[in-house]
Amino acid sequence: MSRRGDNIHKRSDGRWERRYISGRNELGKAVYKSVYAHSYADCSEKLKLAQYDLLPVSKPMTVDELFTVWHLSRKNKVKRSTFVNYLTLYNNYLRERFGSFRVDKLNSFMLNRFVDEMLTNGGKKGLGLSSTTMQSVMILLRSVLEYGELEYGLSNAAKHISLPKSQSTEISVFSEFEVRRVRNCADLCNSTELGIVLTLFTGLRIGELCALIWEDIDMAEQLIHVRKTLFRIANQDDSAQKTGIVIDTPKSKSSLRDVPIPTFLLEPIARLKANQYSQNYFLSCSSRPDEPRTYTEQYKSFLRRIGVPYRNFHSLRHTFATQCVKSGVDVKTLSELLGHSSVKITLDRYIRRFREAYLVLIYYTNPAAAVVLYVNSYQLQCQHLN
Repeated sequence: MSRRGDNIHKRSDGRWERRYISGRNELGKAVYKSVYAHSYADCSEKLKLAQYDLLPVSKPMTVDELFTVWHLSRKNKVKRSTFVNYLTLYNNYLRERFGSFRVDKLNSFMLNRFVDEMLTNGGKKGLGLSSTTMQSVMILLRSVLEYGELEYGLSNAAKHISLPKSQSTEISVFSEFEVRRVRNCADLCNSTELGIVLTLFTGLRIGELCALIWEDIDMAEQLIHVRKTLFRIANQDDSAQKTGIVIDTPKSKSSLRDVPIPTFLLEPIARLKANQYSQNYFLSCSSRPDEPRTYTEQYKSFLRRIGVPYRNFHSLRHTFATQCVKSGVDVKTLSELLGHSSVKITLDRYIRRFREAYLVLIYYTNPAAAVVLYVNSYQLQCQHLN
């Protein structure tokens, strides 16, 4: 049998096993137990749970018990924000309804009824959850039950449950007049207003903008190196503050990217950078970052001052993307600029939605670009349908 450190070995049936001392008998001799898993990493995680008496040993197992084990098994495999989001989703939507249920007593009828009820009258106001939220809840429950099936041989009532289909929401973008208004009225010597214009012409996410430091702005190459993002998550400890700020790498590898700086912004950015330490944050021009919630309020105030109707901050990114489509930028390039994890996201969100309207506009100004845009988007659509 093959072995890999910590006395964890692979059995002939393909599973990994680790024996550990669970206690002592009346004569003081060690009492051994074993944990089993389908991978070395999972076996190591199970050992830690067993040593802290967190590993469920009784059957039947409740949904609460299974979630606790599954959640801890994910701790070193996902980002901290994702790990916290799992717990938030479970506490908000699943614990009260199913936490005390035995896993083997769940059935597909019960879960389908739960989905229907939550879509109809779920949520704090009883107006029903969105299909996107409900989809996230059921993906979480399905993952937990799949883990129970794989590791403990438990029944999986979610195996044949159809997930709610996400409804496409209307994308809000600024008009060309409003874009000109934002650009012309912004004080580019003010990093707060410069950040708004920068987002409008680069498509940065608000968390990426808040995490940007001056070292990330390469004036020689005229590029912004997007390497981190800033967000606020719920504290899991007993801290007096319910939430805390975290700066981490973006949610996907494709979000690590280099974004060109618009030519008209090179001079104002260079002027501001000349008086800054490389580790200072771009927005605050200090060692302390602005957080998305605070910056959003400053953004709202700016729109009120210049007389532009409010749209959420992400609309700046949507506007940038749609302007790129309108200018004939191919789908793959746009996907890379936006940091999407797949071209399909860009295709679904922008190209299919705006293709017909923009093809007409582009045709009269740039017929060649219209042909390229149509061919590229059509080919990508066919690829994702196959």
